[in-house]
Amino acid sequence: MQNSKQQGGFTLIELIIVIVILGILAVTAAPKFLDIQGDARASVVKGMEGAMQSASDIIHAKSLLDGTNASANGTLTLKNSQTVQTDFGYARHDWDLAWVNMLDANIEVLTGGACTSEFCVDESQNINADLTADGFTTLPTQSNVALIVYPNGTTNAGACYAYYIHNEAATAEGEEPTIGSITTGC
Repeated sequence: MQNSKQQGGFTLIELIIVIVILGILAVTAAPKFLDIQGDARASVVKGMEGAMQSASDIIHAKSLLDGTNASANGTLTLKNSQTVQTDFGYARHDWDLAWVNMLDANIEVLTGGACTSEFCVDESQNINADLTADGFTTLPTQSNVALIVYPNGTTNAGACYAYYIHNEAATAEGEEPTIGSITTGC
């Protein structure tokens, strides 16, 4: 009678193959998982861009209804008795005179350094000097100063922000603001 035993477990070659496959998966998948924070920041910035666009559209519509869209220095009163300064029906790019009353978020005013609030705002960014390096293309009819809002954990010098640019020196009604975002540095 012949005695046969069944082997249980893995051979050395099978274990090496499994380790190699796991290594390949780790090398290809890990970078994608590690960039989740950057993707989240980019999504937050895109959300802020949408909020800024909506707020701007609402203020412009209210200005049209109130008849203040023909004024270079208008003031709109919101339902909560706060005011928004406008130029030809569009909100100014001044944080204290307009945007502080338009956005409902925890936003801190900074002109440098890392943002430690939900968002930070800098209204002194020069389009030609500061934003062009991030990929912003200057529009010839726009003003030279942008209001930027950037998320927690970033700085005003990083390419991760939403922006609002309005030519407040315009002499005629109808020049719309430029609202967008740059997320290459998130």
